[in-house]
Amino acid sequence: MKTFAVGDVHGQFRALKRLLAKLPIDYDKDLLVFVGDLVDRGPQSDRVLDYVRNLQRAIVLQGNHEQMMLKAYENELAFDVWISMGGNTTYRNYCGNNLPDWKLYRRLVPKDVLAYLASLPWIYRNEHALFVHAGARRTATGAWSVEDRYTALWYRDLDFWREYDAENIVVGHTPTNKIRKMLGQPLQPDKQMQAWSRGPILAIDCGAGLGYRLCAVQLPERVFYYEEIGPK
Repeated sequence: MKTFAVGDVHGQFRALKRLLAKLPIDYDKDLLVFVGDLVDRGPQSDRVLDYVRNLQRAIVLQGNHEQMMLKAYENELAFDVWISMGGNTTYRNYCGNNLPDWKLYRRLVPKDVLAYLASLPWIYRNEHALFVHAGARRTATGAWSVEDRYTALWYRDLDFWREYDAENIVVGHTPTNKIRKMLGQPLQPDKQMQAWSRGPILAIDCGAGLGYRLCAVQLPERVFYYEEIGPK
């Protein structure tokens, strides 16, 4: 069985469809893993969610943007934070071209969508790798852990990129040029941004949320597939 992991989609539905069409995946045998951040920033988060929910043999992980979308329903302050961090596009998907209004969001966002997002796990393991949205943190014992939700959804500190030495791990969350910048490595042209790897780490957020590229990796072979954002 092969596993195909897809980086942060961020509402880029058309690019996602084009990328999936490139994958040599057998949906009856192989596994598809989404490492979170399906929503926000891009134009069609609603269509991404509808599509992914109906895929066969797909594991969908919660990312920090799914978490923010859920929290936005709970209180107005969290709603304002979500809107300022890219949730405005998802808001328009469900609430139309109205100015952001928390009460309108609470009334119009589909409850089944929120229930689906709340049901998503934040880690997944198989024989090929550990899959998580953000990263892993070293514990007091020296081991690397992703067992707490904050680490799984948000952690991107430098020690992870420099020192992580545990099981194979596939992450999104941090655009790979940001990793290169943190490490003092040469940056790549935005529209040619590639996955980043070091030993057991595979980072596959290639900037779809910034309008650059969507990335997938095939395991165990570590073959990468890319799709630029934009109409074709």
